[in-house]
Amino acid sequence: MNSAHVDSFARQEERLHVLDGMRGWGAIFVLFFHVFCEGLPVTAESGAYLRRLLPFSGLYAVLVFFVVSGISLSYGYFRERNVEKLIAAAGSRYFRLAIPIFVVAVAVHLAMIAGLHSLSKERIAPFSNALSFQSTIENVLRFSFFDVFFNYNPGLTYAGPMWTMSVELIGSFLLFAVLLLSCRSAYYLAIISAVSFILMFSVTQVFKFYSLFLFGAMIAGLIHRGYAKDISPWLFAGMLAIGISAPAYLPPAYDAWNMLATVALTLGCIGIKPVNSFLSCQFSKLLGIISFPLYLVHGPILVLIGEPLVHNFGGTAQSKFAIDVGICVISVLVALPMIPVNRLAIQISRFFGRQAVYSYNRVRIQLAPSQN
Repeated sequence: MNSAHVDSFARQEERLHVLDGMRGWGAIFVLFFHVFCEGLPVTAESGAYLRRLLPFSGLYAVLVFFVVSGISLSYGYFRERNVEKLIAAAGSRYFRLAIPIFVVAVAVHLAMIAGLHSLSKERIAPFSNALSFQSTIENVLRFSFFDVFFNYNPGLTYAGPMWTMSVELIGSFLLFAVLLLSCRSAYYLAIISAVSFILMFSVTQVFKFYSLFLFGAMIAGLIHRGYAKDISPWLFAGMLAIGISAPAYLPPAYDAWNMLATVALTLGCIGIKPVNSFLSCQFSKLLGIISFPLYLVHGPILVLIGEPLVHNFGGTAQSKFAIDVGICVISVLVALPMIPVNRLAIQISRFFGRQAVYSYNRVRIQLAPSQN
């Protein structure tokens, strides 16, 4: 066995830093997709061509987010097999997502009431309906803490395409439930794998998304049990090649084949040492830190800044390209001040996680006498 290949797993006992890089570059890929392909393409032909390349495939980036969430939420539990880990993660998950969303929604609300966005009838497609509703504090609160998770309406969003937040929240809780129910079995990886495939090949689209969280847990279990070290580097290289090339030859759809290619891509990134090392480097980890803020802010930046610039100054391909590059830079710069907000959200969510563990232990102690 290649010792460097084995080392790519052995060094990551405490934390899988490669996941930070995958989140970070995934957020960059989503940004590239929305700017250069879907929102403000230089030409229709360039947008159609670029979306077939992995760095411009928003579809694959979103699917990778779900797999990575499954890995990160289950890896710590597999290491300690402590139910309190699951309770804490479940107690913190909602607040971890909702607080940054709320801050971005407030900022966009202030921009809207200040009149910083153009009238919807004057905008170019596909921004004609973006931020075209009447914004109020009540709308901000309802969107941030309820609608974005449980009643999402793309016509009433403050932060671009946020349908993924419902999948993130519910998929996380489905993962916690499966881990809790299977943890006592010696065949827990087989159980998780079976549920993953059942969901992936179900007729309901949202179940297919949920399956990726369980595939992530399966990857985490393979790494924790040491099975990943026994996989040939050539097999990992093949999976990486499949994942990189899949956007070029598979129709862009949230179907089982694209999802399996995403799982292969994730395994390849983890298993190939040079790729793993790149995704674990300081720059990639920095991108991981700003990944969620960047995911949230780039949509409003496109509407409030990108669309007016292209509308007024994007008469040529060269000017459109320059504007697109500028929007990418601005989005990253705007995401940077969100880092303290993101860290505050982590601290607050951990507080609620500890409270959930405390409540769980109180209930367990109170019920203990009745079990004697």
